[in-house]
Amino acid sequence: MKLSALFALLHSPRWAKAVSVGTIGVLCFGCESSAASKEPRPAASVKAHPTFAMPKTPDMLPAPEPSTGRIDDAPRPKPRDKKDWQANCMIQRACVPETKPLPTCDAQVPQRPWVDVVSEGDALLGKEVEVSGTLGLSLIKKTGSGACTPGACCHKLEMQIVLVGEPAGSLPLRGLTCSGDDSTLCCSVPADGQAVVAHGRLQKAAAGGVSKWQLSDPTLCVVDNTPRH
Repeated sequence: MKLSALFALLHSPRWAKAVSVGTIGVLCFGCESSAASKEPRPAASVKAHPTFAMPKTPDMLPAPEPSTGRIDDAPRPKPRDKKDWQANCMIQRACVPETKPLPTCDAQVPQRPWVDVVSEGDALLGKEVEVSGTLGLSLIKKTGSGACTPGACCHKLEMQIVLVGEPAGSLPLRGLTCSGDDSTLCCSVPADGQAVVAHGRLQKAAAGGVSKWQLSDPTLCVVDNTPRH
């Protein structure tokens, strides 16, 4: 090509347009590369570990629920001062007859658990026996329902005094009872979980009771567990 023709081509509008398009293409390629470098990269996928139950040590476990089948779990009035109760509550009056303390057993009194004695069954039926055990209460009857307003007495309670024992149930001490309301109980003898020896006649209890046996006309003494040096 002649030099004059080449210069003519470079100065022609067609050539200028081609050069512009090519330049723009180069610039756009650079822009795309720059834009691509500025775009956030997708986060790397993290593999989630499965959730495992953490084993609990004994000190982390909740306290066991109290047994609901114990015969000595009978409801007892909460100890409070007289001034916390209304005038019609039993705590405002003395128990009649007055509850007298139990005598202390002689050191020579044998202590044979009642659960062992009744295991002999009919061989001792109707006979006088001496048995040992822990005093407790069994609910006979409760009147009233719902919660009382503070200081009010809206329930009446009747309790049977028993010798507590598991898994054999309990041994009712016929003739020894407690009665009261939400404020207090009045009992034939103090029944506060003492270890006692009971003397009485072993008999069959009524069907459906807390035990198949009962001790009639019992007399009690408290076992002296004071350490002797």
